[in-house]
Amino acid sequence: MPEGQMGVPGDIPPTPSGGLSNKTRLIIVGSVLLLVLGYLIYTAFPGNTMYYLTVEEFVSDEQYLDGRSIRVVGKLMPDSFERVTGTIQANFVLTQNSEVMKASYDGVLPDLFFNPHSDIVLEGSYGEEGVFHTDAVIVKCPSKYQALEDEAA
Repeated sequence: MPEGQMGVPGDIPPTPSGGLSNKTRLIIVGSVLLLVLGYLIYTAFPGNTMYYLTVEEFVSDEQYLDGRSIRVVGKLMPDSFERVTGTIQANFVLTQNSEVMKASYDGVLPDLFFNPHSDIVLEGSYGEEGVFHTDAVIVKCPSKYQALEDEAA
């Protein structure tokens, strides 16, 4: 302010160094943080999204046979499980209604894998040799109570 003049109450005095005011700095820092947070959310979720199909949907639609990672859910076909001798690789067949899908997994399987009422979710990709190569096996617990009399029938 020129000498001899008094400022009006409420005027913002100029910063002594000619830099940015605290309010401006706060707005800039807040904007940068929001942009960084938005970018992290944007990059995190697309990599984690994966198609979730039933065996019937997977077999009937050839667009999923291109090798991309997907999840397929079905039930273990009775008497289809076999271990490759001397390894931890397992070959088995998942089924839903009348559709079947061959699968292989190299690893230890969950305890409920052989429960006939459990849904099995395989995460992996379809190979050129007609087998679904599984990276992860998730077994869903049976969702309904089954009486022993019903199970025996």
